[in-house]
Amino acid sequence: MIASVEKVRGETWDQFRERHGDSRRDLALYVGRRACGLKPQDLAGAAGMIDYNAVSLAPRRFEKRLRKSQVEQQRFKGVCQVSNVEM
Repeated sequence: MIASVEKVRGETWDQFRERHGDSRRDLALYVGRRACGLKPQDLAGAAGMIDYNAVSLAPRRFEKRLRKSQVEQQRFKGVCQVSNVEM
C-alpha cells in the first residue's frame, strides 16, 4: 500500500510520513487496514512507526476525511486502482 500511495502521490514514504497535516500516511494505513486486513502492529511494522496508538487512529481519521472530501476520494480511488484493490 505504501508503494501505491508513493506512486499516486509522487513522493516517497520518507518524504511525507511525518509531515504534519499530510493525509498520505493515513491513506496508506487506511488501505492497509481496510483492504488488507492488517492489524495495527502489522501496519506499524510495515510503516516503520513505533506508536501503535497513532497507527490505530490514522485509519479512523482518514475515513472521516474520506466521507467529506472529494479530493481524498479521488486519491483513495487512485491508490485502489494502482494496487488492484476493490473496496
